[in-house]
Amino acid sequence: MTDLAVARRFYEAAVRAARSAGHGDHVPEVLVRLGLPGLARPLDPAAHRLHQLYDTLAAEEARRVGGRLDAAGVEHFFAKGIALLGTVYRPGDRVISDLDLYVAGAARGPAVECLATLGYAPLPDADQSGPPALRSSLALTRAPGNEPEAITVDLHWAVDPVHRLLPRGDRPIPPRFWRGAECRDGLRVPAPEHHAALLVHHLVHTDLAHARGLLDVALLFAGLPADAGAEYRAAAEDLGVGAFAGAAAELMSRELGVHRPAAAGGTCPFTLDRWLTRVARTHPDDDARITRRRIATRIRVVGWRAAPALLADVVAPPAAFLAWRWPGRSAGGALARHYGQILKKAMRP
Repeated sequence: MTDLAVARRFYEAAVRAARSAGHGDHVPEVLVRLGLPGLARPLDPAAHRLHQLYDTLAAEEARRVGGRLDAAGVEHFFAKGIALLGTVYRPGDRVISDLDLYVAGAARGPAVECLATLGYAPLPDADQSGPPALRSSLALTRAPGNEPEAITVDLHWAVDPVHRLLPRGDRPIPPRFWRGAECRDGLRVPAPEHHAALLVHHLVHTDLAHARGLLDVALLFAGLPADAGAEYRAAAEDLGVGAFAGAAAELMSRELGVHRPAAAGGTCPFTLDRWLTRVARTHPDDDARITRRRIATRIRVVGWRAAPALLADVVAPPAAFLAWRWPGRSAGGALARHYGQILKKAMRP
């Protein structure tokens, strides 16, 4: 369960961040914004109980999905929030917005077929993470009987390159993740050191907006043997985030008291307080859209060498993206709309 010393340090940093962002009287709201409602006294006990119920139902559903995939011989594992439930978090501690399910690329079709037998269907194309030619994942949901049962599965068959802003589905999940996957509490999950690397990749890919991922990694680290740091770094290298994985480990060692010598290396571009303050000052919708600040953060985290590829997705996005983003328009018309959006963002404060 949650390492209280690590959680306490993170909570104290979140309180300081809330005050720095001008939300000193609304610390619980900031913790909810960070996706960690369990670190604060519930604002609404009834809502908190509903959240706990949702997490419990989500865990049961993940086991049901995993059992169907096992029966069909589909190799898979669950990751992120649902895979941390029952080990480092209790129901209601952390926001779990969907079931993150990973399969090998060749198993994408069989996995979708298995999910269909359980009532899952893909969300409309416009609600996916990108056009079919580029996307690395597919969001599926089932018709709910009531709100707690509205489960969404985010099916991943590749990992997006962090030197791109738009998705790419051509980078398979590295082999070491499949070799290390294990069954825990009825659910197939990555080995903890591999899971930590995957969470670091998610942090980088979301431009540090999902700050709760750092606490996820720290709590996983707290349970790792001292010599697991090298495997964590190797897995992060496979995902293209080796440098930031070392910097994140250094930050956790310095500010959260979690030490894994072989994992640390380099310096994080932000202190924990500054990181959380940035998130507290950001509009909640910004974690779902690309902004100037997010692009600047990505370049700082990944390195300036990635800037040309990142900016290429801004100034010359793939034709498949333009057709998906503005359906029914000509190639020239879609590109004009794209540049119009860029101009609007550039003029925002």
